[in-house]
Amino acid sequence: MPKAKPSFTNASISTRLLEVMQAHPTELFKTNELSKMLAIKSDSGEYQTLREVLNTLEREGTIVRGSRRRYGLPRAERTEIEGTLHIKSTGNGIVTPAEGFEMGDTILIRARNLSTALEGDTVRVHLFAPQKGERPQGEIVEILRKAAHRIVGTIERSRQGFFVRPEGGRIKRDIFIARKDLHGAREGDRVTIELYEWTDEYLLPEGFVLNVLGTKVHGGFSNDAVISEYDLPQSFPSAVGKETEGLSDEISEKEVKKRIDLRGEIIFTIDPEDAKDFDDAVSLVTNKDGTVLLGVHIADVSHFVREASALDTEALARSTSVYLVGEVIPMLPERISNELCSLRPDEDKLAYSVFLTVDPTTGKVLSANIAKTVIRSVMRFTYEEAEQRIKSGRGKHAKLLRDMRALSEKMYERRREAGSIDFESEEFKFRFEAGEPVESIRKERLGSMRMIEDFMLAANRAVAEFIARKAKQGAERPFLYRIHAEPDASKIRELAQLAKTLGYKLSAENPTPKTVQKFLESLKGKPEEHLLNQLMLRTMAKAVYAEHNVGHFGLAFLHYTHFTSPIRRYPDLIVHRMLFEYQRPGGMNAEREHHYFELLPEVADQTSAMERRATDAERASIKLAQVYILKHKVGEEFDGVITGVTHFGIFVEIPSGAEGLVHIRELPGYYEFDEAHYSLIQRRGSYGSKGEGRRFRIGDKVRVQLVKVMEEKRQVDFRLADDGPAAEGDGARPGPTENEKLRRQERHHERVGGRPRTGQRRRQRSH
Repeated sequence: MPKAKPSFTNASISTRLLEVMQAHPTELFKTNELSKMLAIKSDSGEYQTLREVLNTLEREGTIVRGSRRRYGLPRAERTEIEGTLHIKSTGNGIVTPAEGFEMGDTILIRARNLSTALEGDTVRVHLFAPQKGERPQGEIVEILRKAAHRIVGTIERSRQGFFVRPEGGRIKRDIFIARKDLHGAREGDRVTIELYEWTDEYLLPEGFVLNVLGTKVHGGFSNDAVISEYDLPQSFPSAVGKETEGLSDEISEKEVKKRIDLRGEIIFTIDPEDAKDFDDAVSLVTNKDGTVLLGVHIADVSHFVREASALDTEALARSTSVYLVGEVIPMLPERISNELCSLRPDEDKLAYSVFLTVDPTTGKVLSANIAKTVIRSVMRFTYEEAEQRIKSGRGKHAKLLRDMRALSEKMYERRREAGSIDFESEEFKFRFEAGEPVESIRKERLGSMRMIEDFMLAANRAVAEFIARKAKQGAERPFLYRIHAEPDASKIRELAQLAKTLGYKLSAENPTPKTVQKFLESLKGKPEEHLLNQLMLRTMAKAVYAEHNVGHFGLAFLHYTHFTSPIRRYPDLIVHRMLFEYQRPGGMNAEREHHYFELLPEVADQTSAMERRATDAERASIKLAQVYILKHKVGEEFDGVITGVTHFGIFVEIPSGAEGLVHIRELPGYYEFDEAHYSLIQRRGSYGSKGEGRRFRIGDKVRVQLVKVMEEKRQVDFRLADDGPAAEGDGARPGPTENEKLRRQERHHERVGGRPRTGQRRRQRSH
């Protein structure tokens, strides 16, 4: 008698799922792994039922879903987690879990618990017992995958042999180099090295020289160290070159007939002055009913970069273009990014367009249509040119630009009313002379920039909402989202405490986009605005790519994706492909949906990781350039603001954006670190009659003198050039008396020439 086929109902699948997970409480499983364990075929109707059950259990909180679409029991029942390690400047580590934690959570690893793990390694962490109100902590018990540790440093020599002290601060251990592994490098050479396997944390790691970058006093600005440190690609594989050469720049009439022909419309680009690739253009026309039709036209890169081609494989490996000071490492070859897909004026180009019908009086998007098009840009504006024409009302297309600005302001107001947070992120541009950076300048955020930003946000949102409507019509649909989780509660509480010490109120309980927005608005025009804005930005969870949607906290959007920059971001490219498949007659078929369900978790992980690498490399390059500019300015004085206070000194940022340390040994007297108020307070000092003198806290303005530039480490040291801020309640402070000057001189000699007093030694050890 044949065996009866098992009956699969939602309830029975749910029961079996939980039995499997309870038998493996520390593991997470992909959907296809669970289907095999439950004897469910991937091409059957029961497979869709399994997906529905997983989604239901996740919404109820019974199970969790990680970033790779793996499911398992919640964190409370787990003692170990896997993730990627990031080393902080303090020497402690932060592990970002790959899955199984609430989105945005990270685990603190004290330096003593790092074992032999280094920056970028994938590790297994054993979690310590949680303490109420504190971030989770743990220790690294296994290194699952070593990162490609290419380290830049200078060859130094000791009695024991040669070693390299890594630059940049991401690797905290010196690297031993055997003589046979120098490969021609000499003492004083700046080199790129690679590590051998390192298994004993009580011994120095060992490595070998890959290439020599130059001598320690090589002169001239170069991003070579940053490129090596972050293992950035410097050339394209030959297969990519061959594919690129074979691409035609001719647009056939057959292709034009498949698209909406917009070559007679007024469409133009607005980009930074130094931009070389133009992947977005805009248009605006008024409809008969008084509404307006906003067109956002994006280069159709997917027409040229086909799935699974050599170009596509390399684009995914890079995932994003990297913008270093003075140079760009592109995601795609220049022939594609600067020629075939660049929406240059007076050239026919293929595009993917989002048409938004908007009420110009309220900024509300009434409807959206998305279609492939062929366009011809009539003009290339820089942000500065567009801004000038908007303000003056003169020049070609000035009225159209002003209409666009008026529309964007309404759209911006509507977005703000919904709770969207507008962070004033700080960007720098550099002035070069003879190929060398000579000045770091804060970029002014022009209205034309915000206008284009609002249009791009609206287009991205419209694409994500299109997919959401598709999902409502039936089963869950595969898609790649840009998500931003709620901020970590403990970080918000820390910031709220700091804000309170500076006289501002931030609600730390159950923060919403509205409460964060209200707090930032309370800072407008205040001395602490820039500082607290940046600190708030740091408390936010990192926006990432994911195959599941949790919304975007910062924008207050339920649905969001990246669609508008396929020349420089791979997620936008794959979104173009998927969108086109969804728009075909009959939509995306089951086979392709299954393909994307399996592919997207890996794409989300790869693109998020490469985005973080690019961001870190760009920051390192900016810091390197800012420090490079200062190397000829030792002894000069600058106005600055305190951006950080620690037990070992204060960090001060000067107008160029460079940040340096005033070490506590440079501060006269004895200081205690008031962690609760983020302050250094002078005790038994020269000022104040009750044992309390100067107080240094975040946000204070100070005058500093540059005393040391360490280009290789991208660090600078300052000393105070004035008497610093007055103690609270002191009012104006008189200058030091002759006796006070003598006491200061005595303390100076103790620090630089003799043994410190007992009390001073004790404090130095504690720092």
